[in-house]
Amino acid sequence: MYQNKQAIIAMLIAALLFTFMGMFVKILTPNLPAIEVAFARNFFGLIWILIALLIKPPKTPQGGRPFILLFRGFAGGSAMMAYFYNMSVMPLGIAFAFSYTSPIFLALFSVFFIRQKVSFKVWIAIFLGFSGILLISNPQNLHLSLWGLTIGIYSGIGAALAYLSVAELAKNYDPRIIIGSLMFFGSILPLFTQLVPYENYPISLFMPFVMPTSKEWILILGLGVVSTYAQIYLTKAYGLGNPPLIGAISYVTIFMATLAGIILGDQIPHGFIIVGMVLIACGGILAALSSKRKKSNS
Repeated sequence: MYQNKQAIIAMLIAALLFTFMGMFVKILTPNLPAIEVAFARNFFGLIWILIALLIKPPKTPQGGRPFILLFRGFAGGSAMMAYFYNMSVMPLGIAFAFSYTSPIFLALFSVFFIRQKVSFKVWIAIFLGFSGILLISNPQNLHLSLWGLTIGIYSGIGAALAYLSVAELAKNYDPRIIIGSLMFFGSILPLFTQLVPYENYPISLFMPFVMPTSKEWILILGLGVVSTYAQIYLTKAYGLGNPPLIGAISYVTIFMATLAGIILGDQIPHGFIIVGMVLIACGGILAALSSKRKKSNS
């Protein structure tokens, strides 16, 4: 009971820190490209991971699944780029809601990619999740372009594809190396986008580098610290508590982010958008609970 209480507190702290991360992105991106902010966040995390590996190297030999590790890094890194773009152009709550569709897509991909049988509850979760996506992406409410909607949804799809590979990678790699692959690709993918003239891109996700001011450097440093500690508390929460319970509590982040966005000037969400957020949260929680229950029974 005490461990679960500590885990819940850790998860709530993580949710608050992720919300602060979104606020940092929202403040920085009017002047800096979202892709540049994503690079700074990942580069800071990559340095932290490398230092941690130098201080305490992995105890067992690493390797065996290099292509899966590369796939995990690419999928997760590109999803994070999409996630940061979403936060720069959408109300924070909606950007977080798109990102939190990953358990729903994970359940769907498990059917097609690893031929996993899913229960009726999981299909209900998938239905709820996609119903929520339709509600929050209504152009009449959000004025989202097709590109904006595509990138919004991809932030959940990319994260789901990355999560799909973690179980296999965990057998062969230290968790820090798995996270490091995400940070590595999250650092180099933004650099590759600078090789093509930005006028050739259809969206403002890819823009030329802008030198931050001294104030923005401080905010970037704050973003790196907040993001890193958010991951630490998230890991601590799942390590101490019951994973389905912690996964359910994590969805409070959507509503924290919505409030934070309103504080920063986002419009108060329309009724349909609120319903959509609730449906995504319910679908994600149901998908997570069902998959954990199935795993524990196998």
